[in-house]
Amino acid sequence: MRSVSRRDIIRAAALMPVAVHSPLAGATEGAPALPDRYNFTLEGTYLDAAYTHPFGLMAQSAASAYQELRRRDPQGVSPRRNARTAAVERFARLINADATDVAVVPSTMEGENLVNASLGVGPHAGILTDVGHYDASLVLYEELHRHGAPLAVVRVHGGRIDLADVQAQLSRKIRLVAVSAVSSTTGFEYDLSELCEIAHNAGALVYVDLIQAVGAIPVDVKASGVDFAACGTYKWLMGDFGTAFLYVSPAALERVRRVQVGWRQVRRQESHVLPFESPGRAIGPYELASGAAGLFEVSTPAWGPLATVVASIDYINQLGVEAIVRHRQPLLDALQAKLPPLGFQPLTPQGSHSPVVAFACQGAKRFVEPLQAERIRISVYESRIRISPSVYNTMDDIEHLVSVLST
Repeated sequence: MRSVSRRDIIRAAALMPVAVHSPLAGATEGAPALPDRYNFTLEGTYLDAAYTHPFGLMAQSAASAYQELRRRDPQGVSPRRNARTAAVERFARLINADATDVAVVPSTMEGENLVNASLGVGPHAGILTDVGHYDASLVLYEELHRHGAPLAVVRVHGGRIDLADVQAQLSRKIRLVAVSAVSSTTGFEYDLSELCEIAHNAGALVYVDLIQAVGAIPVDVKASGVDFAACGTYKWLMGDFGTAFLYVSPAALERVRRVQVGWRQVRRQESHVLPFESPGRAIGPYELASGAAGLFEVSTPAWGPLATVVASIDYINQLGVEAIVRHRQPLLDALQAKLPPLGFQPLTPQGSHSPVVAFACQGAKRFVEPLQAERIRISVYESRIRISPSVYNTMDDIEHLVSVLST
């Protein structure tokens, strides 16, 4: 990988506080050409961005700039000087939300757990989910079910979740419909507008895991009517581990309660215990913040990953999400055409525009060593494989993979 120069660090530091003015759709003037091999100088053939997206030069430069600032000035990053607001504003613009409706949380799963707790999911408030939702989320809901929460689980038919099946399993016991916008297992992509309409008509709210969607496909939470959504930064946002965004619609905010308290929520607090302070109760008066951040941000966020993702989202906006989709789609279509004749059973519906394509294959682990020998990285499970190309991949990468899988 190209070394990071002082000029790169200065440039990254300068980029972090600047607002993005580029549109979401279509590449902007001066955007890097795709495939982008300059910002992503990878070793081997990397087709596993759905597991974690590699750092681009812009992310590496921003991370280096953050670390350099911390080295030079221990208080150069502080509660009053950090990239939190810049990162939230950029993420909100990417999903067509207001920044005031976005909180920073440690991870996507933390966000989903917070949503369930704040809604009081339990014996009198159940969940509907589907088998394509994130596997750890399914465990979360099974655990809630064991403690009395009603649970409905919709199955896959023909690689898809049929919204008629969702509608059929909704009942007055269901308070939350929880799904992944794009299934990390199959690559199935929901029509979120139709899903939300069905759920809302039944009196349920909708939580969406966006981690396999934002940065890879267009997302509009306002147009779709999503109530809650969470997204970590280390996949298609091209950032680092350790931070995520939680979106809460204004209407949904009225239906949740505070379930955690920390310094990020305290707007005002008085002390009456130290010398020269006025007398009063041991725990003096205080005021807690409202809004999404006021309810769900608890403690010091991961300011380093937030600084990094500012640069990455700037890069995504410079390219344009639609341009990313246009570059990736022929690669996915080629996989859908070339692998089934070799015995790979498609799990991803034909015509899908999600960034993930998956195939069932008995004894898939037998490909691990040949792939390693050819320095190809995909996700390999016991009986399936998952492939997820990004902005740096070419059709030659696809042909290289197919040649190994055909042996």
